[in-house]
Amino acid sequence: INDTLGHEWGDQLLVQVGTRITASVRATDTVARLGGDEFVVVVQGLHAQSVAATAESEAVARKLLVALNQPYWVRGSEIHSTPSIGIALFHAAQPCGADLLKRADLAMYQAKASGRNMWCFFAPAMQEAASARSMLEGDLRQGILRNEFVLHYQPVVDDRDQILGAEGLVRWNHPQRGMVLPGAFIPVAEQTGLIVWLGRQVLGMACSQLARWASDPVTERWTIAVNVSAREFRQPAFVQRVLSVLPDSGADPRQL
Repeated sequence: INDTLGHEWGDQLLVQVGTRITASVRATDTVARLGGDEFVVVVQGLHAQSVAATAESEAVARKLLVALNQPYWVRGSEIHSTPSIGIALFHAAQPCGADLLKRADLAMYQAKASGRNMWCFFAPAMQEAASARSMLEGDLRQGILRNEFVLHYQPVVDDRDQILGAEGLVRWNHPQRGMVLPGAFIPVAEQTGLIVWLGRQVLGMACSQLARWASDPVTERWTIAVNVSAREFRQPAFVQRVLSVLPDSGADPRQL
C-alpha cells in the first residue's frame, strides 16, 4: 500500500488496524505497535495448563483474524489486508521479553511461509532451525570469501552420443562437511542475496574452464551452461558483468 498508494494511506490503514486489535482483546490485555506493520498483543491470565492456554490463545487469534480480514476504508476506497500471527506462550519464570518477542516473530514468519492469513505457535524446532540457518549464512559468506565452491560438469550430448559441452553444477567443498550439494545452501544464498556473489564466482569458473577447453582440439568447440538466479537477472549491471568476465578468462562468449 505504501508503494502503490503512498505512506499516508498506509498510516491511516495502520491506525485502523490498531483500533481493531484493541477492540478484539480485553481491557486488561496490552496492545502495542513495534514499528512498521508489526503489532504485539500481550494476553494475560491464560490457563495454567498449556493445553487450555493454547486453546484460549487460538480463540484470541481467531477473533483477530476475523476483525483484520474485514475491508478497510481509506479515503473513500476499499482496501484489503491479511495478517500473519505468531504466538509464543510463556510462564512467569520463562525467558525475558526480548526472547519472547523473538519467538513470536519466528512463529509469525512461519505463518507467512505457510500461506499467510493464519496463526502459528512457536516451537523449539523453529529456534533450532533459525539458529542453524544463521550459522549456515555466516559459513556461506566465509565460503564465498575463501573460494570454497567448485563446479562439477555434467556432459551434454547429441542424438549420436557426441559430447557438445557440459552443464556446470556448483558444489561447496566445505572444510569440515566435505562436498555439500546445492540443495543445502542455495535456498539460503537466494534468501540472503549471497546468490549474486556466488553467481559471479560460478560464472568466472565456467569461463575459465571454457578457456582451458579451447586450447585442446578435442574440446575447443564445447559449450558450458550455468544456472542463473532470478536475483542475478534483476541486477542492473548483470549483462555488463557477464561481458566483463569473458575477456578476463579468455572464453568465447558464443560458447557460454
